[in-house]
Amino acid sequence: MIELAKFDYEELIKHRGTKTKGFLEVALKADGSMMKIPYVIAVGAMDGPTLLMDGGIHGDEVEGADAIARVFKEIDPQKLKGVYLGVPHLNLEAYSIGKRVASSIDYTAADMNRNMPGDDVNGNISSTVLAKYVKNFVRHADYWLTFHSGGNKLMLSPVACYTTPHLDKKFGDLTLKMARCFDTPFIWRNDPGTTIDGDKSMRAMSDKNGIAYICLEMGGNVMFGKDREEMYRLCHDGIKNLMNLIKMTDGPEPVFREDIIDVTVEYLHNTHGGKYHMVKYLGETAEKGEVLGYVTDVFGEKIDECIAPYDGIVVGTWTPPVIQPREWCCIYGKIVQD
Repeated sequence: MIELAKFDYEELIKHRGTKTKGFLEVALKADGSMMKIPYVIAVGAMDGPTLLMDGGIHGDEVEGADAIARVFKEIDPQKLKGVYLGVPHLNLEAYSIGKRVASSIDYTAADMNRNMPGDDVNGNISSTVLAKYVKNFVRHADYWLTFHSGGNKLMLSPVACYTTPHLDKKFGDLTLKMARCFDTPFIWRNDPGTTIDGDKSMRAMSDKNGIAYICLEMGGNVMFGKDREEMYRLCHDGIKNLMNLIKMTDGPEPVFREDIIDVTVEYLHNTHGGKYHMVKYLGETAEKGEVLGYVTDVFGEKIDECIAPYDGIVVGTWTPPVIQPREWCCIYGKIVQD
């Protein structure tokens, strides 16, 4: 039998003032290569919380992964309080083929972000990766943030998601401050445990495990290199701000921008496939009933429209010329006034 490399959190944190990177091995593939979960861990010389970060649960979303690795390289563990724990590319198989899901190995092309907490017994291999992530990493976290982006299909204005303070008495105010550390133009309000993924989401997992959790949606792969580097910087600086906020580092308290827009967000779907035309672009407002975008067929005839369901603002939009039936054509926000 093959001996798989393990991740032993309890053993690693015994070694104060150290930095380690490596892989938790999951399974051997048919070509002889190993499926694995990459990790970085910096164990501070002083006591403090465990901050868990993951990127790339969708393989074409790379912004957070870059920031996790950059901050790790900068950390001086002798000056760190607590544990910096990062998984740059949770879905390494999807990352290696540049796609949202690991379609090269999963017959069902499972979306890992819709299958928490995974299944190490009866699930497919992506579900096994999730189960090992939860068992080896998530259960140790005091704070947890996960990075997403628009990947290959969507462009999102940078937005940080938090839980509604008056509904989440334990973590709501804290997650709002955590979200604002990232200096995004939008923050996205969510009720505790409620996402399009239902009980199989990371947010639901954080509720069940008592972890302060936020989610970042940062840009997309349609950006040019210079704009992509700016997105990397936002993620990097946000992590550093968050570490100051939760007293893992001794830097200044983060200063929050005053022009931030608080929204609740809805994913709008088209009915028919064809060529998608944006009418409203990122950051533009619309009134209820206005056209946000439309779809034309191969003859150039308009066959579908995306209509604003209420007065709001465009937070994200579809970017390739061709859109499939029932895709997310627009991510639309209702501005919260309180």
